[in-house]
Amino acid sequence: MKFLLFTTLYPNAAMPAHGVFVENRLKAFLERHDADVRVVAPTPWFPFKAEVFGRYGQWAKAPRHETRFGVPIWRPQYFLAPKLGMHMAPAALEHCLERTLKKFGEDGWYPDFIDAHYFYPDGVAAVNVGRKADIPVIVTARGTDVNLIPKYEIPRNRIIASAKAADAIITVAGALKDELVSLGVDGEKINVFPNGVDLEMFKPKDRNGARQAIGLSDVDGPILASVGHLIERKGHHLAIDALQQIDAAHLIIAGAGVEENRLRTQARTSGLEERVHFLGQVDHAALSDVYNAADLLILASSREGWPNVLLEAMACGSPCVATPAWGTPEIIRTPVAGALSADRSANSIADAVNAVLKNPPTRSDTRAFAEQHSWASTTDSMAALFSDFSQKTTIAKSTNIAPMRALKAAQEKPKLIVTIDTEEQFDWSQFDGDCDDVNDVGDIERFQNLCARDGIAPLYFLTHSMLQETPMAEFFRSIVDKGEASAGLHLHQWATPPKTVNGEHHSFQKNLPRSLHLEKLLTLATKFEAQIGKPAIAHRAGRYGIAKSDYELLARAGIQFDFSPSSAFNYEGTGGPNFSAMSNLPFVIAKDAWRIAVTPVCGANAIIKTPFFLNQNYAVPGF
Repeated sequence: MKFLLFTTLYPNAAMPAHGVFVENRLKAFLERHDADVRVVAPTPWFPFKAEVFGRYGQWAKAPRHETRFGVPIWRPQYFLAPKLGMHMAPAALEHCLERTLKKFGEDGWYPDFIDAHYFYPDGVAAVNVGRKADIPVIVTARGTDVNLIPKYEIPRNRIIASAKAADAIITVAGALKDELVSLGVDGEKINVFPNGVDLEMFKPKDRNGARQAIGLSDVDGPILASVGHLIERKGHHLAIDALQQIDAAHLIIAGAGVEENRLRTQARTSGLEERVHFLGQVDHAALSDVYNAADLLILASSREGWPNVLLEAMACGSPCVATPAWGTPEIIRTPVAGALSADRSANSIADAVNAVLKNPPTRSDTRAFAEQHSWASTTDSMAALFSDFSQKTTIAKSTNIAPMRALKAAQEKPKLIVTIDTEEQFDWSQFDGDCDDVNDVGDIERFQNLCARDGIAPLYFLTHSMLQETPMAEFFRSIVDKGEASAGLHLHQWATPPKTVNGEHHSFQKNLPRSLHLEKLLTLATKFEAQIGKPAIAHRAGRYGIAKSDYELLARAGIQFDFSPSSAFNYEGTGGPNFSAMSNLPFVIAKDAWRIAVTPVCGANAIIKTPFFLNQNYAVPGF
């Protein structure tokens, strides 16, 4: 398995906490699964490295190339003009990724897929590059890229288009999946893989020793912790306000950011200066001492995807109080984990903290809850998804395409190949598997009589629903036996057992997991042979949803002739293939012991308001 991880959220020597959750997932994955990974983490160009320039100065300090935990990282720079960054960023990142991919290719390194993190602008750029380079793209949604940025029209439209075109989507919380579905994205292509927690890095320690490590060994009363960037969204100011209603408690704030001076002023003017302790930026591993020192963690965020700090604190045996923001209710769902505040206010947070402190869970029970969220389950699910795309890419690269042999004799050249897609009755907006009804055979019989009158022997592509209707199957068998027609497979995956996946994305069979795709093909082929009396050798994909890697599966099902590609048409907007540049000319696709002749459905682009069409045969035949 070989993949490229693409994101602007990734730690570097100058900013070790920046996007550490992305690195943590990759580290956890590589601990259990082998992969050749390269990270491309672009940084904004900035000419000055002085601390006075804040995050821009830190980005300027980031090394252009480094290796972290055995993973090589490239950081191409991109330019963002002030006040235009939100709209310019996707194109700038796209250029960075294309440039870096080209360099990798010159070195002989080609990824099986792109693992992109954060939908906007990173995911948008990755999907655009993937489409042009014919590389599958998996995008992980992490929080504000789904619950905040889509409030702006232009980014929202780009996110929706990219989400529909992406080969797969991962969200770190069910709430983020629900939000994408509300934007019109097919939920069947979205995988919820929550972040895990490193149970070795974060585990219970002696509480007094932890407090001594952070300089609070002489504090009396409960200690509360608030961890994260010092920005309004993280709600540290609400934790300070809540502290006034929690008797004798102290609050430690771990993090750095633009709100630090305001938060210090708030603590001082509230008379809490002696009870609020600012630790500054704390290395990720060192947060274990913070969590162990605390009796309870407060997370007062307005928006969160899947907040890692909650599970990290619980893994150290400390319960949590959090505002009910997005993914937090999916974590704090039992008293041993802590409690959710009624709303995002200091009063509600204080009420929840006091309730937990009055009746705290044992540290061992809280730790046991965190142990249910190790990285093992998430990374194994990732491996299954990643492996499928890796196989598809590997097989596609190893297949050969050649123009079909020219037919010289006039009698070899049919003037027209008449193909008929048969289908059951179903809802084109659902693709939910509840669609086995077919019409009376009389309709097709009348059409067949017209063909016979004109000397046409059509090729019928039969779905599973058609084949399981005895009168319909007997009719097709009779005309095939008499040589009046031919028949082949038409895989409507939503109507073919096993019916385990639904939705528009999976209605294109190219998007099915390979094992499921093969199982459906073999089910259909077996039904065909039982009902028609001979094995099928021809095939057309339902909704023309074919990809280059699928032909190996067709060959395993006995197919020798395929009529799936639909030249000039582009179905990417709904998750399907793009045939816009494909020639109308037939071709052969082959590998080792198998060979399939492919005849596209002819198409062309019309010149508006004229009777003319553009020439579709300018390209070399094939994918």
